[in-house]
Amino acid sequence: MITEKLYDDNSFLAEFTAKVVSSNKDGEFYKTILDKTCFFPQAAGQLCDRGFLNGFAVNDVKIENGEIVHYLREYIREGDEVAGKIDFERRFSFMQNHTGEHIVSGIVNRLFGFNNVGFHLNEELVTLDFDGILSKQDLKNIEYLANKVVWENRTVKAYYPEKKELINISFRQKSEIEGDTRLVEIEGTDICACCAPHVKTTGQIGLIKFLSTEKMRGGIRIYMKCGEYALKDYFDKSEQFTAIQNLLSLKPNEIASGVSALKSRLDEQKRENANLKQKLLKYISEEIKDTVALVENFDMPELQRLCDMLYKKNGVTHTVFCEIESGKFNLVICGKEEDVNRIFEQAKQNIEIKGGGRNGMRSAIVVANPAVIIKEFSK
Repeated sequence: MITEKLYDDNSFLAEFTAKVVSSNKDGEFYKTILDKTCFFPQAAGQLCDRGFLNGFAVNDVKIENGEIVHYLREYIREGDEVAGKIDFERRFSFMQNHTGEHIVSGIVNRLFGFNNVGFHLNEELVTLDFDGILSKQDLKNIEYLANKVVWENRTVKAYYPEKKELINISFRQKSEIEGDTRLVEIEGTDICACCAPHVKTTGQIGLIKFLSTEKMRGGIRIYMKCGEYALKDYFDKSEQFTAIQNLLSLKPNEIASGVSALKSRLDEQKRENANLKQKLLKYISEEIKDTVALVENFDMPELQRLCDMLYKKNGVTHTVFCEIESGKFNLVICGKEEDVNRIFEQAKQNIEIKGGGRNGMRSAIVVANPAVIIKEFSK
């Protein structure tokens, strides 16, 4: 028995009735199979639909042994009629993004001959992997052309052509297909084999926005958002943009240059602080007389430099440590390797210490009383 896929004919159908064919316990879930369903299973690079059967939450939907399996925590008897309802807001966002992916992939294939070799759609964004490199100008042009298809509100249709018709249709195909081939055709833009629900017209997508790219195995990965995803992303970034503008008292067209100027000033201050810190380290190294010393307001790299200075100045093993929170310290010991190893290993027997190192220097985090630390590392 194969479940009838109601979403094949009507991707906008959100509620339905069906009969339970089977419901078998598997761990914490009942794997429930229906005679028909609106729930799209995880497939074609996107997550499954979510929703309810008789008011019970559908936690997952998968294809197993050719059947669509609904995962519920509650038992519904075989033969019972159920009322199903999908989370259509989630479904529609998925459709916006999946159809947007087809548009982009079709344009890339037509203009550059590159194939979509990877696609993933979740609750946040879409990733598309192509087997070729695209320049920044290429990407800008592709994004513009994709949105032009949206503005023109072209028809999107999904159908199963007869096998004799399929031979004469040129379409994109991401993997080998078993059984009948379902095509998703975007008017004048793309034809691709796909089992997922899609919008009816490209205008329902609203917006296609590229976010970023990265190189992937000789090709390129595009991160993008469509429809509601893209609008929410715009809202979030607009809020950030306005917050930066207000914090720096800048006009909208001054933000990039203003942030750049601020970064330059911070970089200069960092260089000045580094020079002052180096002078301070030298001063403190002259003031320290004991082989174990507690210091303040130094991070681990600074402790390492200070400890190295002390060893080079005096030629004996030194330990310096600095509190990072109550009872917890960064610690560095530096000197002759055999002495450092011996002292460090002995200390590990008596106090809580985690860390390591080599070439005569060990760095660690120690939990102990300062007096105990001084006693252990003075041996």
